[in-house]
Amino acid sequence: MKWSQFFNTSIGKKLLVGATGLFLCSFVIVHLAGNIQLLYNDGGEAFNVYATFMSHNSLIQFIAWGLKVVILLHAFIALQLTFKNRAARPVKYAINPGNQTSSWFSRQMAIMGSILLVFLIIHLKDFWWRMHYGELPEATYKGETYKDLYLATNEAFKELWVVILYVIGMIGLSFHLIHGFKSAFQTFGLNHVKYNGLINFIGVWVFGIIIPVGFAIIPLVIYFK
Repeated sequence: MKWSQFFNTSIGKKLLVGATGLFLCSFVIVHLAGNIQLLYNDGGEAFNVYATFMSHNSLIQFIAWGLKVVILLHAFIALQLTFKNRAARPVKYAINPGNQTSSWFSRQMAIMGSILLVFLIIHLKDFWWRMHYGELPEATYKGETYKDLYLATNEAFKELWVVILYVIGMIGLSFHLIHGFKSAFQTFGLNHVKYNGLINFIGVWVFGIIIPVGFAIIPLVIYFK
């Protein structure tokens, strides 16, 4: 079987979803580490220097465009699998079996993923697009001039509806990652009784709680500061 044919099968698509999902897990760690600099008490210097470096480094920009392709691929294939599974069982059970193996999180993956996709589109429009192609004020540090994304972000997070949107988006991220991280390991056959405890711990506490809470704290701190 050719690779192109393999990735058109359900197993191939699940492997693609798992691989792209794990790649996105690594991205959220890096992104949070950068965004935490919004809370530094330095007038935005650290964050603006970081944002300028990330938007002008050729290698990082190449990875960033690849990331956007991965996000779309992950979302598209995951929705394909969801619709295919629902079509295979058009009539829902009147009573859920007590011994069903799917968790509540797994049954909400399509909804949480859709919330995340909408959030990402808004997030990219408000910040990524403005940083690269829009108008932003400027800030000067040590004789160097930078686009002041720090000021734009702080102004945005003074709006309550924006803060609420981000918190909702992070709730969606939390539910999505709690199931998605563990599911990726299962898809690749890497789950084992010896390691399942660690995988579950990382999936729930690191990706399901610490990272989403870290992202959500930033707009909340800025709004209430």
